[in-house]
Amino acid sequence: MSVLQPETSTTREVFPTCPELALVEDTLYRVLSKSRGIIKDACCNLVNAGGKRIRPLLTLNSALCFGPLNTDVINAAAAAELIHMASLVHDDVIDKAETRRGKPTVNSMYGNNAAVLTGDYMFAEAFQILATHQLLPSMGYLVEAIQAMCDGEVNQAQQLFDHSVCTERYLCRIAKKTGILLASCCKAGAATAGATPEEVTALGEYGLNLGYAFQIVDDILDFVGESAAVGKPIGGDIVSGNVTLPVIILMDNPIYGDWIKQVLGSQQINTAGVESIKCALMGAGSIDKAYQMAARCVEKAKASLEKIPASPYKTALLQVADLVYSRQA
Repeated sequence: MSVLQPETSTTREVFPTCPELALVEDTLYRVLSKSRGIIKDACCNLVNAGGKRIRPLLTLNSALCFGPLNTDVINAAAAAELIHMASLVHDDVIDKAETRRGKPTVNSMYGNNAAVLTGDYMFAEAFQILATHQLLPSMGYLVEAIQAMCDGEVNQAQQLFDHSVCTERYLCRIAKKTGILLASCCKAGAATAGATPEEVTALGEYGLNLGYAFQIVDDILDFVGESAAVGKPIGGDIVSGNVTLPVIILMDNPIYGDWIKQVLGSQQINTAGVESIKCALMGAGSIDKAYQMAARCVEKAKASLEKIPASPYKTALLQVADLVYSRQA
């Protein structure tokens, strides 16, 4: 039987931690330790695999901008992370992924049925926390995020190998898949701490633009990152037909545009093909242009915090925005 273990410092190499995050970890261990059998084994492996914990980090810091730490904030942060983890398990089933963060996925270890049920269990525990503690504003924000993530997954499936995908459609998709959950975490934290509606909206704008930047950089690293650092095979997105920003930019290039559209139309991209696409992206400056868009999103995120009172927690949010842009994993 797997055992839940405290996360080590090596599992969070990019984003800063905060002492309060340990209380969220304790809540996750306590909640998931109640499970039994294969679901408990799967939950244990997933939690022990670590992660950046950016969603509870955003929830905590957004709340602490407006007041002292309380139990409601910790519970909202734990629920946000459970929802994120559940979505990852379901994503891996859809993508037939064998590894995540360099470790076997739940579906590869226990099968699709167990993986789906594990994700469902985590969703249920998240809402059990929110309902038990009557965190209704947080529940509303997080339900909105789950609905958006489902819609985003459907959109992505419909757009596989589609060379008509434009930047606007891409941004809409990544808002649903990533940005709205980050925005919901920020809004949940702020609302739980008693922020005004205007302040909650500002934190939501910060989270949404942070989500844009996060996903854009993630899509860039799928081409130019190191497989060991990223935790998944390089080029996996394009091999599966997921058309991301660097490729969208390349399709507008007068030299490479027709070529990459033909490659997408073939729906057959192997390792050699990934390397050719990577070379084209670098040669056309598509990677640099994608980074420029990520930088603009980071600046929008930081600008959203201008009217938030100065504090170490606001500083931490500004730092997270910078680290999203510069991360290598």
